[in-house]
Amino acid sequence: MAYTDITGLGRELDPRLPSHRVALLGGAAGFAGLSLVGWLRDDFSLFGAVFGAVAVFLGWALSRELDPDRPDAAYYAMAVAFAAAVVDAPSALAAGVALIAIRLVAGTVGAALQPVDLVVFAGTVGLAAATPILWVAGAALGIWAWVAPEAESNRLQVRVAFVIGAAAGLGFAAWQTWFGSGFDTEITLEAYVAAAMAGGAMILSVRHLPITSTTDEGSDLISPERIRLARIVTGAVVMWAAVFGGIGGFWALGPVFAALVVAAVYRVFVHAM
Repeated sequence: MAYTDITGLGRELDPRLPSHRVALLGGAAGFAGLSLVGWLRDDFSLFGAVFGAVAVFLGWALSRELDPDRPDAAYYAMAVAFAAAVVDAPSALAAGVALIAIRLVAGTVGAALQPVDLVVFAGTVGLAAATPILWVAGAALGIWAWVAPEAESNRLQVRVAFVIGAAAGLGFAAWQTWFGSGFDTEITLEAYVAAAMAGGAMILSVRHLPITSTTDEGSDLISPERIRLARIVTGAVVMWAAVFGGIGGFWALGPVFAALVVAAVYRVFVHAM
């Protein structure tokens, strides 16, 4: 049984593949490096080092979605994600939500969502809806649920999962606004500069891009237009996070920004015209 028979959202990690070994070792190196940084700063946190290491790994995973033809790009994305984590602690949860949204938009899955995926999908939508800095990711998930061709076979179930997740998430956000601490954030010039950086990287990354890789299912080529669309969504997610959530919102998505920057650099300097 292929793993795509169990999950379409997941990606198999095979230690026999060099790129996957680098990803796992990079995550471990991220944990060691962030632990050292925390010790030097006298603010070491085991949970912080673990979640930071996960975020570094997510930089690799995000880069694989944005540039599926270049596994080496993901190595640099891990390094940039680590540097971002040193500057300010990322949110592995927020980056994970963004990863799922970007992965679906990019169409690298190539298979319909399985029953277990629908539960994960609803939960991801709920987290995006409940977290204002992730609302663009939530919107992207909604558009995917309504128009993606790979969702045609179980479109109704996908839409129901989205509606349930969105209703739960927005309900929590409303409760936080009315009865909790709310979501007030000071938006500084630094945040607007960060948003502009993300926008610039997005613009550079979306020039015409040849793609030769196949989907995870292995039967079809990944659509270059969907990769370009995923890069636009990535830039929009980071820009929104910076403008709505301030510089803290921007750095929470450090791994996402790292993958976008590397995709832009590779598009300009590495990919053939």
